[in-house]
Amino acid sequence: MSQRGYRRAGDRAVVLGGGIAGLFAARILADHYAAVTVFERDRLTDDGTNRRGVPQAQHSHGLLMRAADIAESRFPGLIDELVTDGAKTVSAFDDFRAIFFGNVLHRAALGRTSIAASRTFLESHVRGRVSALPNVTICDDAAVAGLVASDAGVGGVRVLRREANGEPEAIPADLVVDAMGRGTRVGAWLESLGYPRPREDHVPVDIGYATCHFRLPLDAVGGDRIILVGPMPSRPRGFGFAAQEGDVWVLSAFGIGKDDHPPANPGALLEFAAEFAPDDVATVLRRATPIDEVATYRFKTAVWRRYERLDRIPGGILSIGDAVCCFNPIYGSGMTVAAIAADLLDEVLQQGTKDLPRRYYRRVGRMLRTPWWLTKVSDITMPPVAVGSPRVKSLAHSGLNTAFRAAAADPVAAATFLDVLNMTKSPVHMLEPRAAAAMVGLGRIRQRRLSPNSEGVS
Repeated sequence: MSQRGYRRAGDRAVVLGGGIAGLFAARILADHYAAVTVFERDRLTDDGTNRRGVPQAQHSHGLLMRAADIAESRFPGLIDELVTDGAKTVSAFDDFRAIFFGNVLHRAALGRTSIAASRTFLESHVRGRVSALPNVTICDDAAVAGLVASDAGVGGVRVLRREANGEPEAIPADLVVDAMGRGTRVGAWLESLGYPRPREDHVPVDIGYATCHFRLPLDAVGGDRIILVGPMPSRPRGFGFAAQEGDVWVLSAFGIGKDDHPPANPGALLEFAAEFAPDDVATVLRRATPIDEVATYRFKTAVWRRYERLDRIPGGILSIGDAVCCFNPIYGSGMTVAAIAADLLDEVLQQGTKDLPRRYYRRVGRMLRTPWWLTKVSDITMPPVAVGSPRVKSLAHSGLNTAFRAAAADPVAAATFLDVLNMTKSPVHMLEPRAAAAMVGLGRIRQRRLSPNSEGVS
């Protein structure tokens, strides 16, 4: 526990959920509360076993730049520890090949580094750091059965421990943090206490994933450690092919809309991805032999629960991570957004606990606008996504394609675009002189090519 001279916010905080969002939240709460308890429904192990509560764990994961920076600031030395234990550092766009709408983003070392590793590997390392904090206790095999009401809203939780065959135990808390993911039941529990549910914004993406793993050398695809091929309107399919800890590579292929979901058969899955992969990657995939069965996963709808717009917000409880906003997983935003939200919680707690949930949700709501807007604009370009008119879809496609082409041609535009995707800069920075000039230049070239008077045509 760090000693920053903060005024103690309370005696006890409780976190519901021991995933990445819950662990980052626990790390922050440890600086503000005398004791922090994390309750996790699953049984936790350190043997690399994927837990039931994270059905997407076998699919591609990694810490984007901003998440890696926050993780290192909260857990000094964590990044070196991850790499020492086998995680891969990835330098954009030096050994990270990104292909969006058919454009290969500018290949150069831009000084931006992220971490590629499996979800289970990342989570176990962060959990090890959190459990080492002297005032944090992580309790697994503990199912949350409901909330304990208080005059101000919520004053604790009811927990059913699997080793105790009896009634749920009431656990008092000054603050309850809901980190139970997109399947959280907190909205229904609060409604039963007389509070309104937040409005939900939806984007029906209907993503189907299929993943398998391989043993391949690190130089299997010419030195690249991640190859990401994004979907495009004419082909709403994509994949990520990435090195992980050890000598393992993971292929996560996806399709938007039921007709484009990838197959669960290993050979068919490899062919599915190879059909639109770069030639060198397709060659590797067609020769590779999976070391496990294909894992499938379906994500139907991106959801943003608009807590910041509620007139009545109960005291004593707040939500974080996917329990507030869960994105289309192809963007890899989940862990980064959870880490940023934890940082915001720290900032809000430093200002005291008065009206804490409302102040927190206002900050989180402002932060979420950018990633939600960016991912929604990208999602609606896909024909299977039933959002937006044909004209809106066309305009979104044109705008994104211009940005991708600029990032393919110009290193500054590529770096700026990467910063926007990693949430270290806002989309406004794409209008900075060099990036804007690259996009405007492409537009002028295109106009000249389309003009009936260009190249002497009358």
